[in-house]
Parts: sequence; C-alpha cells; structure tokens
Amino acid sequence: MSLRIPGLLLAGLLAACGKTTPPPAPPVATPADLQAHSGEFRRSVIQAAPGVWVAVGFGIANSILIEGEDGAIVVDTMESLESAQAVAAEFAKISSKPVKAIIYTHSHPDHVSGASAFITAGTEVPIYGHQDVARNMDKISAELQPVLTRRSLRMYGYGLTPEERLNVGIGGELDIHEGSTVGMLRPTRTFSDRLDDTVAGIHFQLVHAPGETDDQIFVWLPERNILLPGDNLYRAFPNLYTIRGTSFRDPKRWAASLDAMRALPVEVLVPSHTRPLVGAELIHNTLTDYRDAIRYVHDQTLRMINAGLLPDEIAERLKLPAHLAASPFLKEFYGKPGWSAKSLFAGQLGWFDGRPEQLHPLPPTEQAQHLVELAGGAEAMDAAIVATAAKSDWQWVLELSGAVLRLRPDAAGAKEARLSALKALGEAESNPNARHWYLVAWHELRGDLKLPDRAVQATPAMLTAMPLSTFFDGLAVNLDAEAAGDRRTTVRFEFTDIGESWTYIVRRGASEVIAPGAVAPAPDLVVKVPAQVFKEMLAKLRNPGLTIAREFEMGQGSKLEFIGFMRLFVPVEVEGG
Repeated sequence: MSLRIPGLLLAGLLAACGKTTPPPAPPVATPADLQAHSGEFRRSVIQAAPGVWVAVGFGIANSILIEGEDGAIVVDTMESLESAQAVAAEFAKISSKPVKAIIYTHSHPDHVSGASAFITAGTEVPIYGHQDVARNMDKISAELQPVLTRRSLRMYGYGLTPEERLNVGIGGELDIHEGSTVGMLRPTRTFSDRLDDTVAGIHFQLVHAPGETDDQIFVWLPERNILLPGDNLYRAFPNLYTIRGTSFRDPKRWAASLDAMRALPVEVLVPSHTRPLVGAELIHNTLTDYRDAIRYVHDQTLRMINAGLLPDEIAERLKLPAHLAASPFLKEFYGKPGWSAKSLFAGQLGWFDGRPEQLHPLPPTEQAQHLVELAGGAEAMDAAIVATAAKSDWQWVLELSGAVLRLRPDAAGAKEARLSALKALGEAESNPNARHWYLVAWHELRGDLKLPDRAVQATPAMLTAMPLSTFFDGLAVNLDAEAAGDRRTTVRFEFTDIGESWTYIVRRGASEVIAPGAVAPAPDLVVKVPAQVFKEMLAKLRNPGLTIAREFEMGQGSKLEFIGFMRLFVPVEVEGG
C-alpha cells in the first residue's frame, strides 16, 4: 500500500523465464462463518446519525462524512485514489457542501492514501492528525516498504479470485490493483495529547488513543455523543499483532484507550472498519468486552510467561473465556489470541525464549540437512512426506516439505505435498489473514502468481511534500555493504531548487547522512540536481540512467564515479515466501 522509494537505481530488467504455464487452479472451499461475515461489507453509504454518513465496502477501510453548517469534514480517506474517488462521488450525492477539513485517525495507508480526492483542486484545507502521523507515513514508504508490500499483499489476498478471497476480515477487499495511485496529503494541524476545534460549525475533540498504532486517535463529537474510534475497535478480534509485520502494539495502552472511550456517554459509534453501532448500552457493552478481551490476552500471557512456558506453548493454550469468545466483535476474523501471545512474549522479553539451544541455533538450511539425515536420506524423507500427507497432517507436511525444498527446490514430491497442504489449510481457515497467506503461497508455488514489488505509484506532488531525510533513510537500508567493502566515499548533494546541501557518506559498509547546516567532511564527489528530480528518480518515476545523464551536474568528480557510487544501492531481490 506504500510507494517504493529507496534503492531502485540502475537495476537491470530481468528477462522472463519462459516457465510452463500451470493448469487452472482447482476451486477452493470456504468456511461457512467466513462466508457469512462478508455481509458486514455490503457496499453502502450508511447514515449513522443526522449529518454523519459512513462509506462501507468501498475498500478495506471506511471513510466518514460529517456535514456542518457551510462545509463538511471527512475522516479517513481510503487506501487508493481510485477507491477514494468512488467514495467522494457518493458523498457528493449526499451533500454539495465543500470539504473544509480532513482528519486522519492514524497513519496506516488505508486511511490516508486518497485524501486529494475529497478536495477541490487548487484549494487547501487543514489536515488533522497526531504529531507522529507524518513520520510514520514516511517510515512505511521508505525503510521497510519492500517487505511490508510483499507481506501485506499476501495477507490481504492479492491476486486471489473473489471466491478465494471473500473478505479481508475488516473490509471487503484491499482496493489495490495494477495501476492504482495514491493521493496522500500531509497533516498540517497536529497535536500530542488532545486537540479541541470547530470547523464548519462542527465542534470536535481529537484524543490520542494508542492501540493498533501509537499515533492512533479517536474523534469525539461531545454535543452529539458520537464517537469515531478509528481502528481501536472493529467487528473482529483485534490485530494485537498482524502477520504482515508491525512494531510492537502494547495491549495495555490499547485497553486504556478503550477505557477512555467507555468513560464517554456514547450513543453512536462509527468505526473506521465495519459497520456503525447505535445505542448507549450496546456500545458500552461492546467496548467493555473488547477491552476485557485485550486485557485478558495480555494478563494471561504474562502469567504463562512467568510460569516458564514458551511462546508456542502459550499460543496453543490461550483461549478467550466463553462469554468473550461468543461476542460477534471478537470472532477471529482478523487477529488471533495465539498470535497476540507470541508478539507479547517478544515485546516483553525479546527474541530469546530461554532455551540454551536457541542461543546459537543452526541456520535453517543446516537444520534442514540434519533433518533429512535423521530421516535416513532424501528418499526416506520424501517417503515420510508422502506418508504424512496421506494422514492429512498438513502442518507437519508444511514443515517437512519446507526443509526439503530449501535443499532441493525442484523436489517434485515435496512440492506436490506442500501444494496439497497449503490448499487444505487455506480452505479450513476462517481467519482471512491466515487463509490468504496459505492460498497466495499456494499460487506462488504453483507458478501462476507473482507479487509486484510495489503496490501503488507515487505522484510528483506527494514526493514534493516528503522530506529529503526519508529518501536518504531509504538509501541507507539498501546499501550493499558487501559490495561497498572497504570503500570510503563522501558525496555532497546540492539540491538546486531548494538551496539545500546534504552529505552522504559510505564508510566501509556503514552509512552516515549529514543534514544541511551541520559540519561535513570534504566531499569526494559533488552533484547538483533539483530535489524533485532526485526524489522522482528514486521513486522510479524517472529512468535512473537517463536522469543522471541529463539532469545531474557534477561539481566535483565524474558521472562515471557517481554511477559507481549509486550502484551500491540496489535492493536484494527476494523470491516469494
């Protein structure tokens, strides 16, 4: 869902491999409860209260319209410009009043990527958000973009058929396709703990409420008792941990944020995923159950950690109490208590689980070699996999076949068994995240699906607004330290359109970036280029080779030397998982 910024320079195009086209995929079954859950995402614009509408089913997230006296506020702006445009068209049928403010409940791309669709071209409106939203937007776009793109696309079922991907747990689908674009606007009105303001006669309070993200807020309309909780509550067990990968999400802080909401006299609740709720008692009970489930997982996980249990043991044992498990808002359509427990273990104690064999474990390939030897060799291992598949012990098939394919990628028997295991496990899963991961991996192994290396394309206007530090951070995490070797090179970038000079140092495999105004060593190379051209080249809006040839001016050193320097920043290509 984020743009690819760093490390794309001078990478050659890969030729197609000419593989045999696999036969059409057989149909995939779906659990009945997941099928029924799709009704939550019927595409509709719902009037939650007079003057408040929420668009559900236009993508993974909701967008909310609050109509005021002479204008409107939009809360959250979808995952792509195209999905936002569809919502904006529906909102225009409801109200012709101009949007006079946008509020981001947090920094996730499915809430900030379509903002420009709601604003008349050439106008500026305040964009409200927590003070960390812009920084987190930039981090998603730069340092971890490649891996988060691949993992997110697997989790959300990119490339699956509608029958394989019924819904994504908290939305109908991730509306990201080939050619999708984004129209993010950066926050202009930020705050730390609380902000009280009025726009178009709409009085609102924004309250920092960390949960799914540390920059999460909720929106409270105090005169109307209407609460917009962002992503801190939706109709599914929460992603206290998400399998696409995330920084640690503190369940105690999440529960405390829900307590702050429970203290309000809420009569209408409009979440940023799933449908709205009306009625003070229903809302209070739902918030209470959600809060209790999160604290239960936290407290009982720590109790078992203190008893000496290992992460996988805790995950297997941890079950919600019956009354919480029965709540329609706590079905495992998004997160799982067991996943949450393992994240809590790592968040509290780190990677080491306390077993001495984990201090210096064997690398996966060496483990696989020993496992095959223990089985009696390759033929015996293949026979064991066949026997395990015959018993439909699919998890063990996955683990055994993973070891074999690591050593022998073309092992046909292990591949076929693994395909059967992935399909069977996917068909049995009611959790869309896990289901999609199994099924996307199944298609990838069959060879009929290849994930793109980027999900959406940035626009020049977006790049203009992004700070140069983000682009240099992106370069740093793509430095090929092995290729750099003992090299020591200092490059001064003089950005002619903004009058800034940045210095980038490669020093024996390490990076150092020196911002304008700080003391920098004498450069080996000096390049002069407009900052916008530099950004667009790194974002692949411009051909790197042609851009360097035509747009870069050397103030010291040669272009050949500079090209050699930039060749150090080509990202590692990783095959599907």
